[in-house]
Amino acid sequence: MIKFIRKILGKEYIPLNKILISQKRLVGNYQYLKKLQKNLKIAPVLKSNAYGHGIVQTAKILESQKPPMFCVDSLYEAYLLLKARVKTPILIMGYIHPISLKVKKLPFAYAVFDHEQLEVINKYQKGCQVHIKVDTGMHRLGIMMQDLPEFIEKLRDYKNIKVTGLMSHLAYQESIKEELSKKQLINFQKARTFLREAGFELKWLHLAASGGVLSKDMAKISKISNMARVGLALYGIDPTGKHPKLNPVLKVTSKIIQIKKLKKGDKVGYSGTFVCDREMSIGILPIGYNDGVDRNLSNKGVVIVADKPCPIIGNISMNITTIDLSPVINPKMGQEVIIFSDNAAHSNSITNASQTIERIPYELLTHLSEISLKREVI
Repeated sequence: MIKFIRKILGKEYIPLNKILISQKRLVGNYQYLKKLQKNLKIAPVLKSNAYGHGIVQTAKILESQKPPMFCVDSLYEAYLLLKARVKTPILIMGYIHPISLKVKKLPFAYAVFDHEQLEVINKYQKGCQVHIKVDTGMHRLGIMMQDLPEFIEKLRDYKNIKVTGLMSHLAYQESIKEELSKKQLINFQKARTFLREAGFELKWLHLAASGGVLSKDMAKISKISNMARVGLALYGIDPTGKHPKLNPVLKVTSKIIQIKKLKKGDKVGYSGTFVCDREMSIGILPIGYNDGVDRNLSNKGVVIVADKPCPIIGNISMNITTIDLSPVINPKMGQEVIIFSDNAAHSNSITNASQTIERIPYELLTHLSEISLKREVI
C-alpha cells in the first residue's frame, strides 16, 4: 500500500505512523531460542501478518537463519511469501477450502485432518507433503483420537501424498503438570506410534509453541517431538517473564500533528470522558483504534514523547489519539511519539500495555493495521 501511494504521489509522501522492526533483535531472539532448545528445530510462525510485524519483512530477515520451515495459517499468507520469492519451505496450518486446491501444484506443505482435504490434495497437489493434525485434547482443529486408526487406514489409499509430519497443540503451553497436558502428551505418543506402525516415516513431530519452548518442561516434550512452532517469543514477548534475553522486535511511532492549550474544565474526546483539572497542553496524534491503538487504552494508556511518559486522555477515536503533553518541555509539531515501546520495561511496551487493559499481547500485535502503518526494517 505504501509503495502504491508513493508511486502515485512521489517521494514527497511521508507516512506519519510507522512500525520499526529491528532485524538485529529478531535474529537475536531466533538464535537464543535455538540455543535454549538444542534438541529442537525452531519453526517461525508468520501467521496473522507475522503477529503484526509484517509477514514478508519478517520472512526475509529470518531466511538467513535457515529455519526448517515457516508456519502460516492460510493459503493467502503462503501466496504472499511465494510472491516475495521466499525460498524456505512453508507449512499451511489452517483450513483450506478444497476448491482452492484444485489448481496447478503449489510448493506448500499442508496440515490435514479430514478425507476431503486428502482427496483433493492427492488429485491436484501430487507429491506434496502433509502433516497430520491430531486433536490430542484441546478440541480445536484436528482428527479426534478415536477416529485416527480409520483415518490412517484410508491414508494408505492416497498414493500421491507424502506424509512427513505429525502435529498437535498444547492447551497449557507453560506446564505439562496439568492433567490435560499429560493426556495430550500421551495421545501424541499414541498417534506417532499408530502412524509409524502403519509404515509412515515422520520427519517432523511438533506440538509445542512459545510457552512450551520457554518452560522448564520442554525437556520432556522434546523426547516426543523434534520441532517447535514459535511465534510470540520470536518477536520478543516472553509469556513466562523469565527470559530477559528476549527483546521486543517492534516499536510503533506516530507524530504530533497539533498542539492545543486547554483550560480547567475543558473536555476531551467523544463523550467528554476526560475533564481538564488545570490548564494544560494536549497533543493530537493521527493514529487510533483503526490503526491498532486499542480503544481500551483510553484514559489508561501512556505514550512516550522526548523520553517522557504522556498519558492518553479522552476516548481514542478511529484515527485520532489525544495525549497530555504536560510532562514535555517545549513539545513541537511533528515530534515523534512512541505509541508502543520496544523497551520491555516501559509502561507502553506491548506486554505492559496489554496488562493495563487486561488483554493478551497477541491482541495488540495482531490488531496493528496492515494498511495504515508503514513497516520499516532497521
